[in-house]
Amino acid sequence: MAFGIPILVTLFLIFVVRHYKRIAWLFKICEYGRKLPGPPTEPLIGNTRCFVNKDKMMDYFSNIAKEFREKGEKIMRVQFIGKMLVFPLDGQTAQTILQSTTELDKGDDYEFPRAWLGRSVLLEGYGERWRSHRKLVTPTFHFAKLEGYLDVFNRETKTMMDILDEYAISGKTVDLFPYIKRCTLDVICGTAMGINVDAQHNPSHPYVKAVEGFNKLSVTHAMKAHLQNTFLFWILGYQKQKDEYVRIMKKFTGDVIAERKSALESGEIEKHSSKRDMNFFDILLCSEETKHWSEEDIREEVDTFMFAGHDTTATSFSWMCWNMAHNPDIQEKVYEELIEIFGEDPDEDVTSESIKKLEYTERVLKESKRRLPPVPMVQRKLREDMEIGGHLIPAGVNIAVSPYIFHSNPEVFPKPEVFDPDRFLSENMESRNAYDFIPFSAGLRNCVGQKFAQLNEKVLLIHMLKNFRIEPQLEFNGTRPSLEIVSKPSNGIPVRLIRR
Repeated sequence: MAFGIPILVTLFLIFVVRHYKRIAWLFKICEYGRKLPGPPTEPLIGNTRCFVNKDKMMDYFSNIAKEFREKGEKIMRVQFIGKMLVFPLDGQTAQTILQSTTELDKGDDYEFPRAWLGRSVLLEGYGERWRSHRKLVTPTFHFAKLEGYLDVFNRETKTMMDILDEYAISGKTVDLFPYIKRCTLDVICGTAMGINVDAQHNPSHPYVKAVEGFNKLSVTHAMKAHLQNTFLFWILGYQKQKDEYVRIMKKFTGDVIAERKSALESGEIEKHSSKRDMNFFDILLCSEETKHWSEEDIREEVDTFMFAGHDTTATSFSWMCWNMAHNPDIQEKVYEELIEIFGEDPDEDVTSESIKKLEYTERVLKESKRRLPPVPMVQRKLREDMEIGGHLIPAGVNIAVSPYIFHSNPEVFPKPEVFDPDRFLSENMESRNAYDFIPFSAGLRNCVGQKFAQLNEKVLLIHMLKNFRIEPQLEFNGTRPSLEIVSKPSNGIPVRLIRR
């Protein structure tokens, strides 16, 4: 026993020395946390107990944001073990971070997907690598190329209509979410990748299931402090799960890359010299700028666009269907505008000229993204101290910019729980800050594929409502946006489809 105490003291001192910076940071976080407005914290664990249910977390954030706005605050902080999130509470306050040209580093929670997405344009921080990669992929979503994608949008959406028709015939309830996800995966593969995956006829597609499992695991890791410890994450079996998800996703992408490379090298597909004529994949494989890229560099960017190109659009359109189901009068007005512009033939392709005529439908799509934004929040990790909302926030703290919080701000959007497309009439938008409505984020790190996603969603909506009337089979709040990388509906989108 006499020897035990010195050994324990020695081990304790070794631990302190090895983790000195981390311990110092924990004390700094606690000190700053006391100075910032936010919900009451508990010793050591902060606000961790509030986050036991990820399906109610965004509503929790929104409610406490409302509480602190009413107190006149511009920001609020939420603390976890060793981590603090600072939320701007409105668009004007968020301008500071969103307009910055240097504060572009992603937050701590984005470290989790690095095993999958590495240093891709989605995760890479401030610097020349990020700028050059972003510049390289931007032509993929140039407006001149989007028209060329309409054939794929129409084809894959019609395939989904044919599959869903059996539910209209039988009258059975269908959860739209998985069908929409498989459709948008086929769309991104057919457009940006130039290959045919046919996930829609493969309901158990391993890639889709791996992405879903990985997203869930990322939130579990972020919300449970003990899983931040690498050893505990491994010993409890989570690392094995993560590794398997990553293996499946990388294998799928690797097969996609090999298939496209083979087609290009064999001459089956013509090589183009202009980026305007290339899809995203061919730009990565054939451009001068990428000739020094490693296979891993290419794989990371492909994985990023495979994920971001289908998951966010699927989520956004799923919530659009849910909003239409619960607002039948608005659904009918959208249908009437679609028939007036596109005619009654449900099999007719959507054209670029016709789609430009949408007015009411355009406002409805925006209101859906306001009511339930596809990405609940994004994070930036400060490189330097920054004043936000009248408070000095230290370097190293994560700033959480949440479209969900901004879009439910009653000071900007009165009665935010009401679905009202007229919020987006020009006369009602004039008084708003440009950052009060940011479904695709904003600033230098806004979504590079937002025009692609919006066009895809319009084609999906036009075919859906020309074929079916949508009726809900669950109350509106019976499915809620989960706090994952995207706002996945917690209980799907259960509806009945009635053929027009």
